[in-house]
Amino acid sequence: MPWFWCLEHKCAEQDLGCGSTTRIGPYETQAEAINALQCIREREAEQQARDEADEKKYGKKRWWF
Repeated sequence: MPWFWCLEHKCAEQDLGCGSTTRIGPYETQAEAINALQCIREREAEQQARDEADEKKYGKKRWWF
């Protein structure tokens, strides 16, 4: 059964739980669900670094939408 991180309750929930608008996932394990926010922070930092590199390379911030 999949695991999710509930943004409302700030805990890992398995399978049926809160609605899809208040949770992140699915994850295979409870540990992955618990670390969901840390993973998001790491990915966000990586993307920020790529954005800064693009800004230096192209001279302006690139917008995708």
